[in-house]
Amino acid sequence: MHLAFGILTSRERPASVEQLLATLGPHSRVWIHHDDSQGPRPSPRGRDVRFVRSPVRTAWGEWSLCEAVLATVREALEHPDWEYFQLLSGSCLPLRPVDTFAAHLALDPAEVHMDAVALAADDVALMSHGFRAYAPVGTLRHRILRRLRSWYFGRDPLGEQRAGLSFTIPSPDVGPRPLAPLAKAVMRRARAGALPGLPHPFGSGLDCWVGSTWWGARRHVCEWLVDTVRDAGPLVGHARRMLIPDEVFFQTVTLNAGWRVGPSNHWISEFDGPHPRLITTRGLPAAFASHRWFARKFAPEPADPARTAVLARIGDVSGARRARSAQFG
Repeated sequence: MHLAFGILTSRERPASVEQLLATLGPHSRVWIHHDDSQGPRPSPRGRDVRFVRSPVRTAWGEWSLCEAVLATVREALEHPDWEYFQLLSGSCLPLRPVDTFAAHLALDPAEVHMDAVALAADDVALMSHGFRAYAPVGTLRHRILRRLRSWYFGRDPLGEQRAGLSFTIPSPDVGPRPLAPLAKAVMRRARAGALPGLPHPFGSGLDCWVGSTWWGARRHVCEWLVDTVRDAGPLVGHARRMLIPDEVFFQTVTLNAGWRVGPSNHWISEFDGPHPRLITTRGLPAAFASHRWFARKFAPEPADPARTAVLARIGDVSGARRARSAQFG
């Protein structure tokens, strides 16, 4: 199984990105989309790495991140010598050797690896993320749906992590929420496109899904994705005005298409507000126990203890495997 990696970088320290590159093995193809306006480029150092020719200026929570992903996939598809594409950030690291990831993919029947939740089937996800999905950011409609979210969850809500995201849930101590039923009823009407002044492309065979940005897919799915985006005019137009569209757009397009979908290859650290916390050594047992292949989000310092612990583990596993091959080969 020949792998291609697309890495999105901007403010990460070049040395930490170079550390990631060193773990991806000598035979993987790597494309880096680097936003030069936000920081210096990493240096590949001894491996074949291509930088996306026309990088997008990216900003958190905006459509530009989707554009960066699509630009990276398009350039990777110009080269025929890979079978599977995995998206990474500059703050990711593998949890296991990459050659074992390739061996796993060769036997895995899934065509896409992506975590996502359908808003139509999950009231908590609907109330947590519906305001993002159904109304453009910065509009009165967006603020109204966000207020419904506050009515539903009440004061001091908590977070519940699923599908690589943090979903808002009510605090057990919040007490009565008299406006919660009304808020849910109105949000459900927004989901159905039944509220005046709240048009959106979802429904009528296009369910809205939300999930982690960091997905992987086989080459034929990537080819289909690039072709599909050209014809997804209403969804693209809506997503361009959406808050954090990278957690909706790819998931919605892909999960409505009927591909064989497996769990994401990523373990994501617990969230603090809208962003994942930095992984510490105390968080590593949960990461390894997840049986995922990559983890996010590591601290930017290359000598960070969590980083060095992961690299040591990968090295130990790789060394043991080489020793067994030499013994029984």
